Amino acid sequence: MNMCIPAFHVSDASKVDGGGDVFIASRKSGAISGVFTVKIAAKFDPTTDLYPSGSLTIKVDLSDGVNGTFTATSIELINSYGKHNPTVYLTGRCNGDVAAAGAAVAKGLRYWLMIADNGRNTTHEGTPDVVGFAIHDRNGARVAYGTGPLKAGDFTVAPE
Repeated sequence: MNMCIPAFHVSDASKVDGGGDVFIASRKSGAISGVFTVKIAAKFDPTTDLYPSGSLTIKVDLSDGVNGTFTATSIELINSYGKHNPTVYLTGRCNGDVAAAGAAVAKGLRYWLMIADNGRNTTHEGTPDVVGFAIHDRNGARVAYGTGPLKAGDFTVAPE
């Protein structure tokens, strides 16, 4: 039997702030709006911080998944890169305030989030920011997911 030590996942200097709504027409159905909302303020500066820190909330109202509000309880990894459209990736643990079809609230939730800052200005001209997320439970089952262009709001990603 071969033993393997898992790879270290090391954060790099990163900062992301903002919030906004993503509308996905194919995820709208009946009373479901087809919108997910992300609000974030997170950072990591390896010269002063021991670990990444900040806050993240994802409010989901999409078909094909569990709807409700998911709040990060940790930011375990944050990495960013890019000059003209800086992009950030985060992973960590989160809690959800909802239960699917009367079932117990899923436990052991983990999130993955990607934000591409495409430099929209206050008039929202040009390419919108793009946001994608996935949330899985402790068994690896997908709980919620979505990816699309920002309809309202703005994000600022700064590789430090």
